[in-house]
Amino acid sequence: MFLVQRVFKAKPKKAWEAASVLAEIGKEYKEAGQRTDSRIFLSAGTTPGEYGLIYMEWEAEVLESVYRGDNEIPAKIKDELGPLLRELIEDQWIEFFELLTPDKMRMPS
Repeated sequence: MFLVQRVFKAKPKKAWEAASVLAEIGKEYKEAGQRTDSRIFLSAGTTPGEYGLIYMEWEAEVLESVYRGDNEIPAKIKDELGPLLRELIEDQWIEFFELLTPDKMRMPS
């Protein structure tokens, strides 16, 4: 099991708009059966941290490339939400973390 975390750097004064679009993207992927629930969190001036960083995270059983042949990006993301998001951000990257699940636990002897 993995935690997938996409990080976005919003353009100046666009953090809340970009975060809202990301929430809709997460909803679309979940409704399409391609992702679990997404969580969106950000640093937008009222909390410590670099202003304008937005995090979108979800859990995945396996890591798969977005470019895989059988992947169908939902139409609303491809045609509407994706282009809108690209207008609101200036950078993005992805991070992966393996989750500790009960079957992976190893207690010291």
